Amino acid sequence: MKKTLLLSAAILLTPTWVMAETLKEAFETHRAMYGKDHTFTWQGKEYSTNHPEELEARVEPTQGNATALLELAKAENKKAASVGYEWKLTRGLLKNAEAAIKEGEYQRALNLAAQAKYHARIGIEQHAYAEKNWQLSVPQ
Repeated sequence: MKKTLLLSAAILLTPTWVMAETLKEAFETHRAMYGKDHTFTWQGKEYSTNHPEELEARVEPTQGNATALLELAKAENKKAASVGYEWKLTRGLLKNAEAAIKEGEYQRALNLAAQAKYHARIGIEQHAYAEKNWQLSVPQ
């Protein structure tokens, strides 16, 4: 009885970040708990809860930087579209980023382009998951 009680307590009190089996799970847990700009340790290494696109948008807000990130976002979205997983809102984000550049709002353009690039990247990941697990959508 005592062993069962101790084992149950140990399982229930184990922090979720210890139970994370993959870096992605650990990242998502810490991102949900602490938001961006948090540092966490997983398997002895330190990681940040920032998405790569958020880091790319943290450059000096100039026309050149905004245009460069917009081009990267367009290229990533083109990849997502080529596999059939372009998200509906991504084109709107790209258009809004272009408009922000024309209006001279470079930080806004960087943020919008980063969002578009993120959505395109997740669309590509969604395609990879669907290809790997297509049989789950087949009725039994």
